[in-house]
Amino acid sequence: MGCIDSKPAGSGKSRKQNRRLLDRFGVPIDATLQQRERLANRYDYEFGQERVFPALVDALLQEVPDGCRLLEVGAATGLLTAPLLKRAGHLTALEPSEGMLRRLVAKDVAESPHLTVVKGMAEDLLHDQTFDVAVVTFTPRRGVGLLRLLHELATRVTDQVIVLFDEDNTFDWAYLARAAAVQGFKVRLSIIIDDSQGISAERKRAVLLVADVRDWTPQLPSDDAWVFEAREIEVPFPVPHGTATRLVRYFLTGGDRALIVRTHKDGVERLYGNLRTAAHRLGRDEVTVRSTNDGIQIVRLPKHSE
Repeated sequence: MGCIDSKPAGSGKSRKQNRRLLDRFGVPIDATLQQRERLANRYDYEFGQERVFPALVDALLQEVPDGCRLLEVGAATGLLTAPLLKRAGHLTALEPSEGMLRRLVAKDVAESPHLTVVKGMAEDLLHDQTFDVAVVTFTPRRGVGLLRLLHELATRVTDQVIVLFDEDNTFDWAYLARAAAVQGFKVRLSIIIDDSQGISAERKRAVLLVADVRDWTPQLPSDDAWVFEAREIEVPFPVPHGTATRLVRYFLTGGDRALIVRTHKDGVERLYGNLRTAAHRLGRDEVTVRSTNDGIQIVRLPKHSE
């Protein structure tokens, strides 16, 4: 077994940094990882045990080609690492929690020469690391963080990304399926039911989302590519009332691929929040708003073709 230690998500962030982390991961990531550490110390509890059942494991393994280079994202204590390793030629288990990894490397599966354990998030992987398939098992991310994770993984795999979900009231699986389809991924959904419990309202259910990346190409251009053709707009400070709404309306009616909006540093945070609100209200599924060190980006989303 190989082991690589990557940087964990930090703590002590400013409010602005915390908001960026929330946009990136879909959860307050520091609090979520702290809870993960606490659960790792419960040795009477196998993380994810309430979610896993035999029919789900079988369905998951059917999606994993024999002998593939496999990335497991959110491996936790390794509940699914052992069965996945039986299918993979080599498996890289990725987990941000030190406590979870301590549990994983103490198991027999850690003795396999076909297993590499990495501490960190998907963004912590080396830039030249590629895989055939990625399986997202017990990731701490939620909501928009899952879409960002899918994009990150799609640049690193050649075949497909598989995401395991609870069939719960958050409907993260439905959000990700729709958002991924809009952005050009071929998506399949399978609802898996635990038949071992008989016909009962208490039967466990799970969802497998499979995103095929073989024919996918990034439809949102990288910062380095599109920033040179983006129109720049300088907004005075204090920012006039209604500026965000007017900017989004202007963008929607124009032909620009992207805008870069700049203002005084003391007004950036509020303008960014107002632009996000206006984009959601006026251009949902048409535009996205990003905050960067260079300003605020308004980017046109690709249109979904039926």
